[in-house]
Amino acid sequence: MYAKLYLVRTFQAQDVLVMLGYLVFIPQMYFCYALVNEPGYFVHQYDLKMRSMIQPTFYILLIGSLYQAVLPLVKTAILVEWCRILKPPGNRWRSPFFVGCVAIIVLQITFGIACVVLLNVQCTPHESIWKAWMPERKCWNLIDLQLASGSIQLFSDVAMFLLPQKTIWNLQLSWKKKLGVSIVFGLGIFACVSAAVRLSVTVNFGYDPDQMYALGPLVFWVDAESTCAFFIVCIPCLPKIFKDKGVIRRAKQAFGMKVSQPGNYGSSGKPSKYGYGSKHSVGDSYRQLYDEHGVPLEDMHSSASTEQLRHPANGKIMRTRQVTVQVSSDSDVRPAHSNYR
Repeated sequence: MYAKLYLVRTFQAQDVLVMLGYLVFIPQMYFCYALVNEPGYFVHQYDLKMRSMIQPTFYILLIGSLYQAVLPLVKTAILVEWCRILKPPGNRWRSPFFVGCVAIIVLQITFGIACVVLLNVQCTPHESIWKAWMPERKCWNLIDLQLASGSIQLFSDVAMFLLPQKTIWNLQLSWKKKLGVSIVFGLGIFACVSAAVRLSVTVNFGYDPDQMYALGPLVFWVDAESTCAFFIVCIPCLPKIFKDKGVIRRAKQAFGMKVSQPGNYGSSGKPSKYGYGSKHSVGDSYRQLYDEHGVPLEDMHSSASTEQLRHPANGKIMRTRQVTVQVSSDSDVRPAHSNYR
């Protein structure tokens, strides 16, 4: 958000989705950490009393529901941003990249909504989800939904890893730049690894009779998968932040690489109000340092008087420029100075 709002000064639909996803991610992480206190991770289910299972089971329901909301929001933001960056020419619907992005977005949104609904109707009455002793409790096996969720997220991550590669390598860039862009977009491999491991531990959790003991690895990889999604969506903004903070410049200096000089006054890298490149730089004007400290720079048009430059005050530096114009003809070359009559 720092790079988007302060550096780029744009706020688009994908940024709203990222913010919403992060607002949902915060309570997800809170409930994951809350399980540390009660009942704790890697605690055997047979060591817990029935009343000690109420709050952990309720937290698990909330974590699952929030997780199914975070990933569709963040992955949709990633794909919308990619469609903006790698916008296909001509008819977008003829581009496999664009159609693939739209298909994954639809899959994520529809399945995410379905998962949240199914998680909350797994038992009737609803309260019996975390109160297992209720006599009228009726539930269906949740393992099929958990495996379907893990499989779809893994499929989406692999598809997102492969989708932009063909488009990137068809860009009119040097192979080094193509490789760099491909690596940036290929960081989704971390999400693929997290999703694959999460699916594996989901299988162990679903078929383990001691589910409270098997809960720890599942929660860890659920959080890792969500974190990878936020990491991927923030990657395009990191170079702007590093450049603004001077990280790239200091890194080049540390490795003895050539560092280009900033084109603006000052070391902050931001354009100065009166420096070169500002709206005050016009072709038909001169510059005068007409202040106690020599700044700010003011525009002095060619028709303005230069009398104040004849007698500079003590301790000040006056810089003037003399222009010599040569007029040439077929017969001779006659020099003419700017102060001739």
